[in-house]
Amino acid sequence: MPAPAASEPIYTVVHCLDAEVSAAQDRELRHLLLASFPHEPVLLTRRYIHEAPAHRWLVRTAAGDLVAHTAVHDKVIFVGGRDLRIGGVAEVCVAHPYRGRGLVRRMLAEAHAWMQGEAIPFAMLFGQPKIYGSSGYAIIENPMVIQGSLIHQLNPFKGKPLVHAITATDPWPAGTVDLHGPTF
Repeated sequence: MPAPAASEPIYTVVHCLDAEVSAAQDRELRHLLLASFPHEPVLLTRRYIHEAPAHRWLVRTAAGDLVAHTAVHDKVIFVGGRDLRIGGVAEVCVAHPYRGRGLVRRMLAEAHAWMQGEAIPFAMLFGQPKIYGSSGYAIIENPMVIQGSLIHQLNPFKGKPLVHAITATDPWPAGTVDLHGPTF
């Protein structure tokens, strides 16, 4: 990878376990998440919307400011008549002044590399295809069983289920997808 141009800011992507997030990091995360998802008041009191993720990728500036975030849930869902381990990607956000700099692609590339090392066959998220398509995500049309699906339908982003093959050699399976809980 070439070195950044002298005028290009340097960003660091760091993986952390949610269980190891400090009180100061918790405040930073909630501030960034609430600014990105203002329709989710639960972020006033916790750093996740539905379920706490096991893993997070944080992007910081050279000065240490938190400017972007991606969460990954290590989940087992039921699809195509079998259990399937996936990386459930959630709460992807970039602070407004830092958008358009490729930070989402960079965070997802780091998360995908981790999933590959863990032999997770697919990454799945709910989002806009035009945003995530450049990172390899495609719409899946499977019917879905989602706990609290009415809440998902009221989401102003109206995210579609998207999937990206990480280590899978076979295509995404056909059949109803049961998330065994809420969206992530």
